[in-house]
Amino acid sequence: MKHKYDVIVIGAGPAGLACSAELADKGLDVAILDEQAAPGGQIYRNITAASEKQLSILGEDYAEGKNVVKEFEMASPDYLPQALVWQAEANGDVFLSHNRASRKISADYIVISTGAMERPVPFPGWTLPGVMTCGGMSNLFKDSSLSPKEPVVLAGSGPLLWLVAEHLFALDAPVAAILDTTPLGQILPAMKHLPKALKRFGYMMKGVKMIADVYRTAMKRKAPIHRNVKDLKAIGEQRLESVSATRGSKEVSYDATTLLVSEGVIPNTSLVRQIGCDHTWDPIQRYWHPDVQEDGRTNLPAVFVAGDGHFVHGAKSAELKGRLTGLTIAREMNRLSKEEYQTLTTPVRRELETELLPRPFIDALYAPRPHLYKMPESTLVCRCEGVTAGQIRDLVQDGLTDHNEIKAIIRCGMGPCQGRMCGSAVHELIVEESGIAPDKARQHRLRPPIKPVSLQELANAELGDSNES
Repeated sequence: MKHKYDVIVIGAGPAGLACSAELADKGLDVAILDEQAAPGGQIYRNITAASEKQLSILGEDYAEGKNVVKEFEMASPDYLPQALVWQAEANGDVFLSHNRASRKISADYIVISTGAMERPVPFPGWTLPGVMTCGGMSNLFKDSSLSPKEPVVLAGSGPLLWLVAEHLFALDAPVAAILDTTPLGQILPAMKHLPKALKRFGYMMKGVKMIADVYRTAMKRKAPIHRNVKDLKAIGEQRLESVSATRGSKEVSYDATTLLVSEGVIPNTSLVRQIGCDHTWDPIQRYWHPDVQEDGRTNLPAVFVAGDGHFVHGAKSAELKGRLTGLTIAREMNRLSKEEYQTLTTPVRRELETELLPRPFIDALYAPRPHLYKMPESTLVCRCEGVTAGQIRDLVQDGLTDHNEIKAIIRCGMGPCQGRMCGSAVHELIVEESGIAPDKARQHRLRPPIKPVSLQELANAELGDSNES
């Protein structure tokens, strides 16, 4: 790997793969860095080695990743898997670790395509062994064909919950119950977006069919589905033993050794925030996202963001966004004329517009429920530093409403994850306790390294000369 490139793409999911393929195809010198061992990101994880069984269970949407990876491989950008990026700068410098060695590489442009992550929502018992996210379970199946062999409960809200339930039923996993936390009243604000969503009738019907199939299979296997549940609890001593929740005035409880939770998906903004991009608060899905134009431009001239790291819109949209970003940078670097750029981007923009038609409906229907972060005082919020909800609330009541001040006192967000697991919860606790508008509560600052790096690696880092090739 060289020290200097035209473009560095960080993340090899659908956006990063499409972006780097477009750039390399236009003759630009491109490096793509990714933490995984193979291209595909989380959504197309292990797609190059997937078995027939995995392809059959995961369906045609997952299999589409083969085409995305094939195009990427044909373009042949400089690809470095298992590379952990722990710092990036607005001048084009990128610091990474690979094979226990750190180094710096540079480029004229950086494209951050680090995708999305499941929204971390603390609740009593969420740190018990046996409790994991739906996405984590999906990754286990994609990587190793693993699925639960003992009773499993699914809980949460959003399409991923139903998708994983469908996969588990197809695998004959012992699903004990599904606990849907989506408030029944959310269908009303979503309905105003339905006419636009129905312009993609086939896509919407696919979602309806999936949920209907889950209900039908659950009925056959006597796995109850409870809607509008609250107060989720994971119960056990050394590991998960049972799951409880309230439905109306009644408590429901199920024995289980695995609890799969999902409360929606949010952009993974750690690197984008560390590099200094401006962010905007989304009041519907309640997350911070980088302030990005359609083609991926940020407030930093050399930094673009592509894919679900901006708005979470799904794999196909991420691919199209990545393609548009790649073409835009190629135009910026004079590899495309104005006319060529218009010719190539017009169909991409049209397809993306069509792809996004259902999103307002889906986002409104599965908006985070009110008081999502209402939890007992003793609930652990920051797993890295052992900080509870009560400790955070006490400081807010004392007048501290800046996440960074709270972090300095009780260290929440100061551990190895740098706030990825607790940042959303701390922000919402501050908002709820203080009454400050969500977009006025400051985000916590991220300082490099944003991922754990050993002192030995830092001491022996190969910094190189940015002018070297």
